[in-house]
Amino acid sequence: MRPVLFALHCLDGDDAAERRAKLGAEHSARLRTASPRPLVCGPLLSDDGERGLGSLFIIDVADRDAAERWIEADPFRSGGVWREVRIHAFRQSANASVQFPTSP
Repeated sequence: MRPVLFALHCLDGDDAAERRAKLGAEHSARLRTASPRPLVCGPLLSDDGERGLGSLFIIDVADRDAAERWIEADPFRSGGVWREVRIHAFRQSANASVQFPTSP
C-alpha cells in the first residue's frame, strides 16, 4: 500500500490581503526551512488568477497530529491570514504522472 500524505487546504479570511502582505516574507522563509519541506505548495487563486484565496500544501508527516503541528507553526496561521484550515489524509494514485517522494 502506498504511504499516506497529508493535504492542507487553507482558506483566507476576508481581510487577508493586508496580513498576507505583512507576513509574506516570514511565511516564505519558513517554507524554505520547514521540516519537512512541502512536497507541493502554492496559492489558491480566483478563477481569473488575479486574487489569492488561500494556500494548498501536500506534506509527508507521520500522522494528523504532526500535520496540525506543522501548519500551526506557519506565520499565516498565527497571523490570522487563514480563516479555515482543513487537513485530509491523501494517498497518491499510482496512475499519477508525477510521483511524490515519500519517507520510508
